[in-house]
Amino acid sequence: MMLAWIVMIAVTVICLLYLIRSVLRQRGYQQREDAGQNFLTIRQQEVEEERAAGRLTDSEAQQLHEDIVSEAHYINQHGALTLNKEIRWARIALAAAVALVLVGSVALYHRLGFAPDVMFTQQMMERSADEEDISEFLNYRVARYDRAEDWYYLASEQVLAGDYPSAIASYRQVLQKLDSDSADRVNVQVELAQAMFYANNNTVSQSMRETVADVLRAAPNNVKALGLQGIIDFDAADYQAAIVTWQKAIRLGRDRQERLDLLSGIAAARKQGGISEEQVPALITHRLQLQLVLEKGAMANDDVFLVYARAAGQPMPVAIQQVSAAEFAVPIVLTNIDNLMPGKTLSEVDEVEVIVKRSHNGAQDLTQGETVGYLSSVPSHSSKIFKVNVSL
Repeated sequence: MMLAWIVMIAVTVICLLYLIRSVLRQRGYQQREDAGQNFLTIRQQEVEEERAAGRLTDSEAQQLHEDIVSEAHYINQHGALTLNKEIRWARIALAAAVALVLVGSVALYHRLGFAPDVMFTQQMMERSADEEDISEFLNYRVARYDRAEDWYYLASEQVLAGDYPSAIASYRQVLQKLDSDSADRVNVQVELAQAMFYANNNTVSQSMRETVADVLRAAPNNVKALGLQGIIDFDAADYQAAIVTWQKAIRLGRDRQERLDLLSGIAAARKQGGISEEQVPALITHRLQLQLVLEKGAMANDDVFLVYARAAGQPMPVAIQQVSAAEFAVPIVLTNIDNLMPGKTLSEVDEVEVIVKRSHNGAQDLTQGETVGYLSSVPSHSSKIFKVNVSL
């Protein structure tokens, strides 16, 4: 690429020097033409002197003046034609150089990849990029840079598109290009295992088992890997192991939807395997279900809500969860494992009061937010969903 730029610059410089040289050569012609012009001026003066002396009539003098003007005009035209003729090839060479540089610059612009980047960025700004545009751009980035992050973005897009076999190949490319001690390897392996599960029609494969085992050896407390291991245990009809593994994932996890999915899996494993709570004690014994209802006011995108239950007259919560503005409408489940720190849990109290506090992302202490919702005398364990009105 650099050689192409150097060649184009060199061609331009050579053509410019050639043009300058051709123009300078015309200075000699111009000097001779100036001398001829001076001669014509002197000749006009002589004609006037002859007429003043009576040796020429007025009509003769007028005719001579017209001849002199015609000759001067001819000399000027001859000089311009001579200049054009002498620098003709210089002008052609310069025009060719300009064309070469323009075409070469555009070609290099596309070759270096700036054009696709600019076009895709413009599409994203205009929100006109469709799935095909995104896929085409990601494939282009992979072909051009062949970096781990480019393969990862492509794999993520392929998962969204449901092209799991291609996603598996892309995730493997990511792992090949990541350093062996990279902190990102575990997450990529987890996503690879998920893609393997989906690619196999939501059933467990040997390659998925091996991948999940590798993850858990490196990160025994990885919540997503524990969830996948529970699926593997369930598939092997080891329902007790599946329950224990999913319970561990629930204790370590913070994602609300993920917890609900794991609880559903535990219930299915207990039913399928006939596993009683005497065999595997229930992790969650007390559950309080809440639904936030915006009564008045408006939310901002960066709003964060703390929803917690506490025993009457006690300052510390017995269960607490953080809810973003996007999750506001999703039902909240406070359980006996949602205590903030070692101490009382929902299982140790009969009734609680529910408090909702509003803060925002970036706040130093979310507990110092404004109280926007309150509910009193709520049982600590119930199948009922309690509505909490929120006023902003």
